[in-house]
Amino acid sequence: MKKRKYLLNSAGKFHHFEIAKALLKKNQLSKIISGYPWFKLKKEGIPKRFVEANGLMRVLREPLIKLKSFKQIDHFLNIYAHKKIDAITSKIIDENNDIDVLFSQSKCGLESGKNIKSKGKLYVCDRTSTHIDFQNNILQEEYKELNLEYTPIKSWYLDRERKEYEAADMILVPSNFNKSTFEDNLKDKVKVLEFGVNNKIFFRNENIKKSNTHFDILFLASKSVRKGLHYLIEAFKKFKHPKKRLHVIGSNTSDSRFYEKKLQQENIIIYGHVDHSKLNDLINICHVYVLPSIEEGFAISILQVAAAGCPVIVTENTGAGDFVRRSNCGFVVPIRNINSIVDKLTLLADNRILLNKLSFNAQNYSKENNWEMYFKKLESIINEKIND
Repeated sequence: MKKRKYLLNSAGKFHHFEIAKALLKKNQLSKIISGYPWFKLKKEGIPKRFVEANGLMRVLREPLIKLKSFKQIDHFLNIYAHKKIDAITSKIIDENNDIDVLFSQSKCGLESGKNIKSKGKLYVCDRTSTHIDFQNNILQEEYKELNLEYTPIKSWYLDRERKEYEAADMILVPSNFNKSTFEDNLKDKVKVLEFGVNNKIFFRNENIKKSNTHFDILFLASKSVRKGLHYLIEAFKKFKHPKKRLHVIGSNTSDSRFYEKKLQQENIIIYGHVDHSKLNDLINICHVYVLPSIEEGFAISILQVAAAGCPVIVTENTGAGDFVRRSNCGFVVPIRNINSIVDKLTLLADNRILLNKLSFNAQNYSKENNWEMYFKKLESIINEKIND
């Protein structure tokens, strides 16, 4: 059987470069198109002839992304970048007859998706979050609850994604939670495939010992309302432990001012962005990871910390509920429920036997949860779709 060739596109890097590496090993990568500049992509280890870097807009946006006063300019540049990636993708499809599957990040594939379908090939829309209308509505609700100004998702993005959902042969999402947010008329084309993890970067390092006196809690995500950091800060306040520490790792966002005073607490350690080369060491010193997200697709950070043997406390809305229950590596709590977080922190701090058991389960389960396995499952889903 002829190996199918894949064309990937993405506005950034995300998980698409991990998929591209798996494809490259099997000689099934036609090309990956990215909205990042080459100098940010070359360390991914994919030869330049397989990468179409289109990063000018990203470079221009970099100083504007986190500044509310420049949101309109940032949106204009971002929309232009998505259209440009779509146009480049469509041109490559016209120039290469051997492409069988377009694997396109949502917002990047409307015209190129139609183009590849016109050639009798497959268009997969990769939506890594919930349905965009659900995302918009729940975030609007959360900001209102906090008396914060919310910038709604622009109508261009909403219209664009709705059209892509309709046009795609398949909508790929990373969790059943994501799938549940799509309308019934789309459910048949929505397929679920959980993300993988790079076990060479994230693993339990037995040379790093966790503290026997302190209880170290990890938050690894952007400092944003969407990630629910405010609920963890309140839970940390209520959590009774004489030597507790909260390690906050993640980049600032336009919500930074909201979090500025909240994070000024004793025993909260702020790191900012940490490179992957150092991140595994920090994960390995922590006893538990907490991610109380309001909405997302499937937080890859949950897989990363699990691979490093760190138990988790997450909301269903992280998209990782099925993974956590199946691997028995932690607890799933309701969104916006501070007391549930406190209860689980207390349970784990008081019961080191349970903590060690969940840690063991996490790292063992994650060993098979790599990107090569992700691609095998993707191939199976695509075979099933083509043979329908």
